[in-house]
Amino acid sequence: MTAGLAALLAGLATTAGLSLSSARTLREKWPGEADTFYLPPSRVLRAVSLGHRELLADLIHVRANVYFGTQLYARLPTKWLAQYLHTAIDLDPRFHRLYLSGAAMLVYNGQRIVPDMVLAANSILERGRLAFPFDWEIPFQLGFNLLYELPNDADPDDPRIPGWRQEGVEILRQVSLFEGVPYFIPNLVARMLTKQGSEDLAIRHLEQAYAVATNEEARAQIRGKLIALRGRRAADDLAEKQRELDRLVSNRYPDFPEAFSIVMGPKMTSKGILSATLTAPNRKFD
Repeated sequence: MTAGLAALLAGLATTAGLSLSSARTLREKWPGEADTFYLPPSRVLRAVSLGHRELLADLIHVRANVYFGTQLYARLPTKWLAQYLHTAIDLDPRFHRLYLSGAAMLVYNGQRIVPDMVLAANSILERGRLAFPFDWEIPFQLGFNLLYELPNDADPDDPRIPGWRQEGVEILRQVSLFEGVPYFIPNLVARMLTKQGSEDLAIRHLEQAYAVATNEEARAQIRGKLIALRGRRAADDLAEKQRELDRLVSNRYPDFPEAFSIVMGPKMTSKGILSATLTAPNRKFD
């Protein structure tokens, strides 16, 4: 009896030791940041919130901002950010600002923008469309991502690009019909398939993303893209003005200095001069 009990205890001790060793081996494979950044499932957080879901969503949002700023400062990926954002939205789907600022954080985080980052932002914006079906800002940002951001960040031969663009055009067309939409949106949408219209759309989107960004380094990244776009636009405008001037001089007095063509106006033939003289007002001929 005693020998049997001793054998049983020895067996249990061996099993416990093996289980503990296995658990330690498994634990060593976990990323070190898991202890710091892990969040329980949303259903668990709903239960422990004791009905104060909005408060808990605010706390998770604050934690997400701190994490975002820390990773941005260290130039590290923000791989836990999407989970924080989705968890906060699970707890408080009416957290309007979180959809816009969260989507911007997922894209403009100091890393090179790749399609997966934009698609992660789009998943937040899609939830925002469901929560706020009459809000124009959320689908505007989503449409921009599909029409402009994703095609620019993907490989040129990515087969998803035509589908993204088609979906983006349709979403932006719907946005232009929303009540209370700013005056510039319908005009942008009408021109969005042209090069200039696409750049105007990008500038407006980046201005909106800059307004909702909560981190100064993220704002700096967005500001850099804005400056680059506006600089390219200014250069394109100057080049177009130069082409217009070249055409004007070519059609007027190409053998003279440019200023001569500007001062003299359109070149007239002898027939044109006679026609202008005959039709001049208050002109009398004897």
